[in-house]
Amino acid sequence: MPAPRVTVVVDRSGGRLAPGTAEDVAGGWAASAPHADVGAHASHDGGAGFATLVAERAAVTGLSVSSHPVLVPDPTGREVPADVAVVERPDGATAYLDTAQVAGRHLVDEEALADPAALSSEGVGVLLRCARDLGVGRVVVGVGDLACHDGGVGLLRHLGAGEDLRSLATVREGWSGTRLVLATTTEASLLGFHGASASLGEHGVPAEVTQRLETGLGELSDRVNALLPPQRDLLTGLPRRPERAAGAGAGGGVGYALQLLGARTDTGARLLLDELGIRDRLAGALVVLVTDAYDYTTVHEGVVADTARAALEVAAPTVVLAREVSVGRREGMSLGVSGSYAPRGQEDLAALAARVARTWTPGVQA
Repeated sequence: MPAPRVTVVVDRSGGRLAPGTAEDVAGGWAASAPHADVGAHASHDGGAGFATLVAERAAVTGLSVSSHPVLVPDPTGREVPADVAVVERPDGATAYLDTAQVAGRHLVDEEALADPAALSSEGVGVLLRCARDLGVGRVVVGVGDLACHDGGVGLLRHLGAGEDLRSLATVREGWSGTRLVLATTTEASLLGFHGASASLGEHGVPAEVTQRLETGLGELSDRVNALLPPQRDLLTGLPRRPERAAGAGAGGGVGYALQLLGARTDTGARLLLDELGIRDRLAGALVVLVTDAYDYTTVHEGVVADTARAALEVAAPTVVLAREVSVGRREGMSLGVSGSYAPRGQEDLAALAARVARTWTPGVQA
């Protein structure tokens, strides 16, 4: 009989689980199942810490990784340090960017966040240009919650679109030789009840402010559609409105601007299934997903949800280990999650893995 295979995938989004957690959990599982082939992996949703996680895991696999520090304006125009992580892959160099470094909500005070109309995404444009100047052919941009909410106008203006964006087509053509990838934490559109402005209500922004911001983004999209008439869907003949695209609402519209430049879009978690070689380890394995909290949000989007769906596609069984479990088995059934477990007493995640391994790994002696 071949050794059972176990693929441990740890959700490192938001920095809630520390570096090394994947190896610790895999070690705990292997301690109870020494006959099993246990692999340790970590993933991320595309928000703060995205580029750092990719660089770390790429180095583990033996790829050459370099870090390039830069100074970039934050949403208020103040210079802040940032970093471009470059990974040398067999098919060429890829730069990974963490937009939270230059436009994260932590960089701005609460008063400005309560009405972000004056906050700019220019720093993201500066970071993007710095990455391309390193000579890479591909740039992956992680975008989650950001302080700016200008529809990416600051980014586009920095790249040369002009104050009124009249040179937007020229800028897009200039970036056509660079493969841009947008890795988002959300698939929200730019406009609408689930769009960029509406989501600010979750951060306590007053309704009158979100409505005004929604109007401004609507006017922006009208201007962009006049400058760049949308392509038509081949089946329906209707225009493909870029403001309705999944991920356009990420980062207050930074996703929208990147898509206007031609960026391919995916969630960070789905993208890293392939970037980090996780997808290839799912088929034929027991998939152990590890997260800080297994809750209503986790079960719908992010590393746990996207990885569980990928495992379900190849009929791989999945269990979840979390420091806190607040959803039942029914909620996870649509993802193919067979069970979820939280620590008992003083157990850490490694000890939890050792306990659960005795149930889930075939051939383990109690």
